[in-house]
Amino acid sequence: MKNVSVIMARGIEGCGVTKYTVEQLKYLRAKKYNVKLYAAKDKTFSRKGAHDLGDINHFKFADDAEIQVMINECNDSDLIIINSLPAKGNLRGKGAGDKAVDNWELALKSFKKPIALIQHDHTVYSIKRNASLGAAIDAADVIFAHSTTGDFAQAVKNHLGAEGLGVFFGEEPETKKIIPFQPGIDFDSVRKKYWKPIEEQDSNHHKWIGRTTSWKGYKLMFDWHNRFLMPEKQLTTFEGIEKSPAYIAFRELSEFTAEVDTKGGIATVDLSDRYGALASVFGTFVNTELMERMSKVAFGYQLSILKPKYIERSIEYTHQEVVAAGAVPVFRKEYGDHCIHRVTGDPLSESKGNNTLWLSETNGHEVIEQVRKLNADPVMRDDFREGAFEFYKAHQDATVTFDDLMNNIKENI
Repeated sequence: MKNVSVIMARGIEGCGVTKYTVEQLKYLRAKKYNVKLYAAKDKTFSRKGAHDLGDINHFKFADDAEIQVMINECNDSDLIIINSLPAKGNLRGKGAGDKAVDNWELALKSFKKPIALIQHDHTVYSIKRNASLGAAIDAADVIFAHSTTGDFAQAVKNHLGAEGLGVFFGEEPETKKIIPFQPGIDFDSVRKKYWKPIEEQDSNHHKWIGRTTSWKGYKLMFDWHNRFLMPEKQLTTFEGIEKSPAYIAFRELSEFTAEVDTKGGIATVDLSDRYGALASVFGTFVNTELMERMSKVAFGYQLSILKPKYIERSIEYTHQEVVAAGAVPVFRKEYGDHCIHRVTGDPLSESKGNNTLWLSETNGHEVIEQVRKLNADPVMRDDFREGAFEFYKAHQDATVTFDDLMNNIKENI
């Protein structure tokens, strides 16, 4: 199994799935797989330039000839990996969106090689936005999700009738195994590129990264900054806040210094007078540039909040990037309480040597004391971030997580 086709049927959205594909391609090519990447170009996304995917075969799925080329080329490979599905939101009446989905479903029926479906969405609300979900489930030989207890696992059961009347009357339900996966990064290569000596970091700078989506935890970041960081004369920057419809709700949470539409982004802004002031908010970023900035701050924030059933062992790329760039990780305590470390078998927040500041809505006084100590002692902070690096590398390094993925594929097709 040396020839692999990877498909992004939603296109290059520039968020988690795109980052996953970057790391996946890097891993597969390092392992000497021959990989071709196919991405739909029927819809474009504002974050499409956030990551460098290298050589991409862009296809307009609504074009009959182009979809047939992709089908033929994928059938020449040994394995087809589907990283995303078209979005229902692309459909507007009888337009190209409908044709694109029709042709994608034709492709699913026409593929003759084993298919691995990787579902990155957590909640039912996100999953329902996927077109052709049932067709993809039917076509897949092996299915991966962040959690075996989440909404996608339930959607698979519902689609296959595993909880329907047939089961009630004693019929054997059709089932498909859901295998958990972790979206890993190559910690060592990221560290080599970005990690800075401790004296080159700004010990008073705190950086949150995410999107204009409420579960990413920006409300907690505002509360934390306004109540605890601002009185300590600290600097807080948000990155990734695009002016989507959700920006209206974001805007209502707190006063802040908005630079969302600044041409050239954060790199063009003088932040020297913003210590002890309102948080500064910036828009979308290029990942390499964001990582360089993260490597120069003392504290990096990833405050996502999800129900326990969605988590299992999986942390997000933004968790990993904070650590690999060399910042002290400040993560949501509730997330760490439910995410299980792959080595220790304990929740991250309870595992020895996690070297993480676990922030919640109720423990700000405790965490600000930790910040003060690390601010005052660069040697302690250096040791702290080194310990965090080793802890999270053991949990979700790409060399382990993608080995798991490919081994599971080989065992289940």
